Amino acid sequence: MAVPELAATSPFTALPAPRILPRLAGVGLMVLSLACMGFMARQAEKSAGFVANKGTLVVKRCEEQRSSGGRYSSAVHDVCFGSFRADNGRVVHDGAGLRGWYATGEKVRVYREGYGYQPVSWRFFWGRLAFFFAGLLMTAFGLVITAVGYRTRTVGESRAAWEVLRRKSVGPYVSWLFRVGGAGTAACAVLALAWS
Repeated sequence: MAVPELAATSPFTALPAPRILPRLAGVGLMVLSLACMGFMARQAEKSAGFVANKGTLVVKRCEEQRSSGGRYSSAVHDVCFGSFRADNGRVVHDGAGLRGWYATGEKVRVYREGYGYQPVSWRFFWGRLAFFFAGLLMTAFGLVITAVGYRTRTVGESRAAWEVLRRKSVGPYVSWLFRVGGAGTAACAVLALAWS
């Protein structure tokens, strides 16, 4: 049955009634997206070098390692080993491993996190920031689903959903979230590719 306030948007589209389950799914998508955005913002901050345990890893050798993800899947990734020296000079660790392929003797800026090492690099900074803005896009999608009350499946339903959002107070905010998220994702992806 068509929702009365949506009936004027398209005479050919029968719109579903707003339901609680899609609205809960929209709220869940927003919460998950915001959590991912917070995680990516912290990872981007670390990749820019704003972390305590940073230093230099001098690469001694690299090899391919196979990791088994289960019975039917396995992945091959490159790992380089070398000696890590912290910037303060107090921590020296031989046999430190870093994912990726680097030249022997290359000095790589890294930070220590747990038992592993991650690169300090502008390429990783912009890449993680691109995921932050992609999370903003997913937050906007979750807000649309929450405000409208159903998940759009056709072009007609999408147009009708935008008409509902225009009539609600949340409409301008959602359009700005889409603009900022899309522009931010594109700009950061280009900058990440430029630094590689």
